[in-house]
Amino acid sequence: MGLIIGATTLVPKRKQVMPKSVFFIGIKGVGMTSLALAMADAGWVVSGSDTDEVFITDAILKKHNIKVSLFSVPLPQCDLIIHSAAYPVPTTNIPTKTLAQALADFVGSRRVIAVAGVGGKTTTSAMLAALFHSIGRDVGYYVGTSTIAGLDSPGHAGSDPYYVIEADEYAVSKTDPRPKFALLTPEIVITTNIVHDHPDIYPTVGDTLRVFSDLIKGIPASGTWVYNDTDPLTMQILKNSNPVCHLSPYNSNLKPFELSVFGDQNQLDAQAAVLAAQAAGIPLEIAEKAIQAYRGAGRRQEYHGEVAGRLLYDDYGHHPGEIEVTTTSFKTHFPDRRVILVFESHTYTRTESLLSDFAKALSVADLTFIMPIFESAREIGKPHQITPASFAALIPGATALTWDNAAEVVWNASRPGDIILTMGAGFVYKLHEDFKKHL
Repeated sequence: MGLIIGATTLVPKRKQVMPKSVFFIGIKGVGMTSLALAMADAGWVVSGSDTDEVFITDAILKKHNIKVSLFSVPLPQCDLIIHSAAYPVPTTNIPTKTLAQALADFVGSRRVIAVAGVGGKTTTSAMLAALFHSIGRDVGYYVGTSTIAGLDSPGHAGSDPYYVIEADEYAVSKTDPRPKFALLTPEIVITTNIVHDHPDIYPTVGDTLRVFSDLIKGIPASGTWVYNDTDPLTMQILKNSNPVCHLSPYNSNLKPFELSVFGDQNQLDAQAAVLAAQAAGIPLEIAEKAIQAYRGAGRRQEYHGEVAGRLLYDDYGHHPGEIEVTTTSFKTHFPDRRVILVFESHTYTRTESLLSDFAKALSVADLTFIMPIFESAREIGKPHQITPASFAALIPGATALTWDNAAEVVWNASRPGDIILTMGAGFVYKLHEDFKKHL
């Protein structure tokens, strides 16, 4: 049967003759796509609008027969509109929700496992979804990616009481500064790490600590906090917040798992997923075996194939900590290969606020290229202090690129045996289409 969320039924009852309809404005974003697929899975008639630019979610939306129109097309008659925070609230009499509001309403009274943190959220959430489904538990899940290997989609309604959510710390909308995860009432919370990010809404480390501390304080006494006990800010929250819930720490000193993905961060994320599954009632020995079902997710150390002796990979990492950990994992896993990093920084605000950290992290690669910086909607029309050229000048041997010359310059600088790793939260992954022309 469906879930009743206040006065709104977001998961339609099976007896309902006419399913409800929902329209997503900005449907191609990974979070919007994930919820759209979950709601379609629950019986809603789903459609949406976006630009005609190709996103990583285009294929999965097409696979599930979700109609996507251009923004210029008038809004259809529907029961609910969900809009991305990146776009203005539409003027309409139709009930309208932000993505964060709609997600919270959709899961309602389900037993939420919230996966939070500045890095590792997507991977850990995908690991949990794969783990549960490999043992026949039909949990719902909402993961901010385009694909999860072995699962049908990144968003699923599920019939199990538990619902896995990649819980975002970013603001609900331009007019609602609350973190998106503040709208959730999780029973189990994973924090993969806590570091200062999003300086546009969290100017100081203290602001970041505050929102994560509030998240932890909200876990009920019967719930569980799964946390990395080697993370400094996490331990500061533990010391100062006095959580009443069960505590389940993990760290890199625990026995490693046999995974099909490499790197220390994947091992840490697997530890977190296994402990969360245990907190949800899965025997530890079963969870430890089931974690092997995870085989990867879109834009997370994603392999794009071998072309002319070069191994092509892509990753979503866009914070200095993520960049350093991911690049180091490639250098460790492939000790005899050069790692060529092509980085597209995401937002001028983040780049300028964390500039020295970025320079340090990007110096780990054998050769680094800097793409034009991704400008957020909030930054359009504002002056910027940093340019790709001045950014590259801070990194030994780095080169600034344009979108017109990037693929050619990187390819000509590479040689057989190299790894070409694109990284960033924008569109840098599209360079692989050009690299593959050398097949």
